[in-house]
Amino acid sequence: MEEIKNILIDFFTNYHDSESDWYHWKIKDNLVPSGIELPNDSRVNRNLLLKEQLHSKWSQSDIKTKGELIEYYIVKWGGIKGNNQETLTFYKTKSAEELINLGVKGVSSWSKALVLHDCNKYAIFDSRVSCSLNYLQIINESNYKVLFPILPSRNNKISSANQNLKQISKNWNKLENDKFYELYLSLLKETAKELNSNISIIEMLLFAKATELIDKVQKYF
Repeated sequence: MEEIKNILIDFFTNYHDSESDWYHWKIKDNLVPSGIELPNDSRVNRNLLLKEQLHSKWSQSDIKTKGELIEYYIVKWGGIKGNNQETLTFYKTKSAEELINLGVKGVSSWSKALVLHDCNKYAIFDSRVSCSLNYLQIINESNYKVLFPILPSRNNKISSANQNLKQISKNWNKLENDKFYELYLSLLKETAKELNSNISIIEMLLFAKATELIDKVQKYF
């Protein structure tokens, strides 16, 4: 994973701009849980603070409130409304180890739950993050390409890019279902250490720049 780490370092150097508000995920203040106070700041900083405050509140709450906070982050903040109540209850109540053992299944949801467990240890893994990790390897003509799980997306551009990726990644090295998330975390942590940054910033940048990276590789298709 050393090659991918170096690719991520270059990606961060080229795309991260501390002066601009490059993260466009809007927080709806009227839906934020009670006790969470967010300043009138950039979306980057507001989302970072939201993670930190939700984790702090989650770690000090009873089981019922923990579940409510996780449901907020998955459904209201994340906009994932396709989980039935049984599945959502699983995400709300199970340990980090039990959630990680699910593998690819539901990762866009359960990785959000893990962020509340510890935002310094866990990060969101979703279709945009996955797409960026895979497309960065194409852009940089990686010698040893590793395929991160291709996830369904409601975004037409991401979905189309994923279909193209399925065709060109047939000879890539596939990550095992029960290992990809921990390898992803390890990659983020090593990269963050090199950059004196944190895993949330890198994850958010991967999310935010997915469509730009797709545009860069249209020549391949």
